[in-house]
Amino acid sequence: MQYSSEDKTLNLFFAANPKKPATFDARKRMMDAAANCGFLCVELEERAPVDGEDGILIAIGGDGSIIRQVPLALAAHIPILGVHFGRVGFLTELTEEGFLGALPRLKTGDYRLERRAMLDCRVSTGRVYHCLNDAVLYKLSFSGVTDIDIRIDGRSAWTVSADGVMVSTPTGSTGYNLSAGGPIVPEGLSAMVITPICPHKLHVRPIVVRSDSQVELVEHDDGMAAMDGQRVCRVTKGESLVITGSKERASFIRFEQMDLYSRIQERLT
Repeated sequence: MQYSSEDKTLNLFFAANPKKPATFDARKRMMDAAANCGFLCVELEERAPVDGEDGILIAIGGDGSIIRQVPLALAAHIPILGVHFGRVGFLTELTEEGFLGALPRLKTGDYRLERRAMLDCRVSTGRVYHCLNDAVLYKLSFSGVTDIDIRIDGRSAWTVSADGVMVSTPTGSTGYNLSAGGPIVPEGLSAMVITPICPHKLHVRPIVVRSDSQVELVEHDDGMAAMDGQRVCRVTKGESLVITGSKERASFIRFEQMDLYSRIQERLT
């Protein structure tokens, strides 16, 4: 369904979470209000944004909903505005009520763009994937551990016996990385975090490296590579997952300056 108005200077593409029916009702209310303010509103299922189009992607849900829309926003070179309708919503900017109140500011461009660092990831010499949160190499079997060599800029760092190894951005440091015992890294710091997942030995700890480093994870057994929580491909014995900082940046609309530590207290404690 597409809502139109006389003023079509800016397209708003609305994405609801298919696993949360309530987000579709919220989307209808938000689209009605935005159309009344002069925006051209489009349900993402009807039409996706294209490169060069003047638009904003409105992601309604939690952090997972936002992360799923990042590839589409990157391809179209448009920013994302996250509307909180989930459990944590660390990346979201507004509630539904806040979105309605922010429409005049959205119309006049009274906001700033926050560009967040991403990762480039590939298995051996294959396709390159872009990640906002993290890349993970993990074992296939439920029981036991797998051995993974960790190499940083071509040098062997160590071999870990664990469920897997994760490399995360500052954005991803408050997600799976945090649950696995990794450190929180403030956004804007040019760094990646290497975090073993459930390591077999107590002395194995996360390590922080520069974002322009090349991290290579070499699998001793058959494993699986996942990018931002999505399984991507099998990694066979001897193959490697190669990760480095990306030139790509995911853009988010911000109306206020986010206080990282206040948000951690509000949403992660």
